[in-house]
Amino acid sequence: MILAVAHTGDVGFYRYRGAATPDPAAGQAETLRKLLRANRQRLAFNASSSRPLTVRLNQQIAQALRDGMKVTRLAQIAGISRWTVRTIGLASDDLLPSGLPAERRLSVIAGLKSELAELEDSKAALEERRVDLLAAARRLGVMDDFELAALSGLHSDAIRKLTWGRQPELP
Repeated sequence: MILAVAHTGDVGFYRYRGAATPDPAAGQAETLRKLLRANRQRLAFNASSSRPLTVRLNQQIAQALRDGMKVTRLAQIAGISRWTVRTIGLASDDLLPSGLPAERRLSVIAGLKSELAELEDSKAALEERRVDLLAAARRLGVMDDFELAALSGLHSDAIRKLTWGRQPELP
């Protein structure tokens, strides 16, 4: 601790000239802010990556239907309901037969389905991580629910429900 004596006229006083010790809770709060921002960006990237894959999958399913493949077989390969396959087919009635072999079309659909499944798995892991970070931030008590809502992209009520009774591990 460094103290300096300063004089102003006849009055003397002490002024502290040392560095303030950092508050550990504030440091953890800043770490949580950074992690929540990064998590939100990753979730947004995941969502933006899954949209074009879904569009490509729907196009492949519609083209396969136009090429004469059975709805039941497409539903099994794509892992979706027959109703969804029919809806995709009805939405794309302007396609012409492509002439590609059915097995090649099915392998493309299976590949797109597996890519979408990987994205869904990573999304689930990111959402679980987000809940852990929110629970840690609520346990610390250095950020209010509205700041957490802004950082996470969730409503403050949803944050309270998700983190209720959760015992997080601090990052």
